[in-house]
Amino acid sequence: MSMLRWVKKDDRPNLIVFIHGLKGGVETWSYDDNTSFPNLFKSQTDFISDFDIACFDYFTTFTETYGKAKGILRKLFTSFNTKETNLPIDELSELLKTEIDLTDYQNIILIAHSMGGLVAKSCILKQLEEKHVSNIRGLISLAVPHSGALIANIGGLVSNNVQLQDLSVLSPILDKLNRDWIHTANTPCATYIYASHDDFVKKESALAVDALKNNIMAINADHSSICKPRDVNESSFRAVKKHIEKIKSYFTNQVPLQALTETDAYSNEYFVIKMVLADIHNRIQGHAKEYFYNAELARKIFTSESDRKKLEQLYSKIRCLYQEELETHIADDTITDKFITSVHQRITDEDELILNQILGGLDSVHKKGMLHQLSNKFDTDIIWDKNTSISQILASREGAHNEL
Repeated sequence: MSMLRWVKKDDRPNLIVFIHGLKGGVETWSYDDNTSFPNLFKSQTDFISDFDIACFDYFTTFTETYGKAKGILRKLFTSFNTKETNLPIDELSELLKTEIDLTDYQNIILIAHSMGGLVAKSCILKQLEEKHVSNIRGLISLAVPHSGALIANIGGLVSNNVQLQDLSVLSPILDKLNRDWIHTANTPCATYIYASHDDFVKKESALAVDALKNNIMAINADHSSICKPRDVNESSFRAVKKHIEKIKSYFTNQVPLQALTETDAYSNEYFVIKMVLADIHNRIQGHAKEYFYNAELARKIFTSESDRKKLEQLYSKIRCLYQEELETHIADDTITDKFITSVHQRITDEDELILNQILGGLDSVHKKGMLHQLSNKFDTDIIWDKNTSISQILASREGAHNEL
């Protein structure tokens, strides 16, 4: 049985999923019988036109009683109804991952309240561990106890509820979750919204250790009302809508590949001069110029601080691929044409693995061009002939300028 409760399903390319917390359910998001967080978004027809909307609904209660089969005989012999018990965060995240994997959405935004945010983070980490990339582009955290909640420690004294144990301050699952989140590459854009009057999840816990100032918001609400906006003018609704807009910028369409129409363009760049000195074939040089050109176009699109950090990581990985291939090139004494071709091929081969980034619009062509961007300084260590010196590069550059 599916755990997604659909609010809007029009086969759009993108999906918003609401995830409730401890002792919650679909009603977590409801202000009254006629108004709920998901339905308020559904009413924003223009804003939500490219999205479907669903709620991830899982069993949770303070006790360990069965959720659907009541009574000893039904519990033992009824086979048509699932006998639900409280599941730990790790297992709930497996269920969420399954629901997501069974869909074909290009981009997914998770809006999570309380314990639901921990389920969401665990799910994202599992995706990244398995595929090195996630179609979850954003996480909006509403009063989520990233460092645990003291009330869970107190509740754990009188209950063996595994969910309370997971939510306890300094619990092993939270410690591992936070450490893995910090040390995992390609985690999606995360926004942390806390309730100023929250008696259950304090501000210090609602703001994860990786929270940046521009991704933090305070809402005049308590732990319950933060996820029950009365109308679209409520601060919690406006805050979530604002951050959805921000997240949407991370899943723009594929950066278009463009042909380099001017054959002489970039001929005086250092990366081309290095190729000339290495006696690399003109056709390969032409392809490299086009790669460089497309990488320059992409760099103009990804300009935010977050984008720059991800680009830096990508440049670093491409440099590592180059260095690995260079060692083989020197050891085998291959010709320079073969060397640059092998680096380009390596980038293509690794594009679905270590080179994949949340900057989903980047194609392997852009990433090949990033290699030449790295070499576009006269003193960089990215060259295609081990005998090339800086003085040769400078002299060739000076000669190229004199010819203009």
